[in-house]
Amino acid sequence: KMSDFNLEDVNWLAECFQEHRPRLLQVARLHIQPMLLRRISLDDLMQELYLSASKRLDYFKRFPEVPVFVRFRSLLLQTLVDLERKYLACQKRDAFKEIAFDQHNSEDTTVQERWNLLADTVSSPRTHLAKLQRQELVRQALAEMPDTDREVLTLRHFENLSNQECASVLGLDVKASSIRYVRALKRFQEKLSTNSEFRA
Repeated sequence: KMSDFNLEDVNWLAECFQEHRPRLLQVARLHIQPMLLRRISLDDLMQELYLSASKRLDYFKRFPEVPVFVRFRSLLLQTLVDLERKYLACQKRDAFKEIAFDQHNSEDTTVQERWNLLADTVSSPRTHLAKLQRQELVRQALAEMPDTDREVLTLRHFENLSNQECASVLGLDVKASSIRYVRALKRFQEKLSTNSEFRA
């Protein structure tokens, strides 16, 4: 309960939430099911997240080595699962497996920008049409990647996690997380290099 903590703790949580809210919204856009958006808004989701966090202040005060954003992210994914069970009668699922890499909503400009950034890491855009074609090739290639590679690339490029935050999510030390990312990106680039659009 919030009453079990002093005002300083409550204010600290509120400030942290406001600081990380834009990034949490990005994670929410990536993971939320379109059907759920017919029942609640992203603002509703953020409100639910903050209420959940306020009931778990001890969770945020323990283990200071874990980045606060990672804790908010974990609670956000759990909040999404709870809301999907409530509104959509969904069973518990693997969040990463629910990301549809082989299809997308063209109206979601925030997520589309992430595809742009990932495409740009392997090729510089020349024209708008060519850029769209590269995005689709990137999407297909990522969908075919092993789960571990896709997970680390998603965390770094779509959720915009730092290497330290990514390490916390993956349960690895920072060096191991960095190695996994570099290797996944290399395999991703090698996969794309078989297509003429990405050849040097």
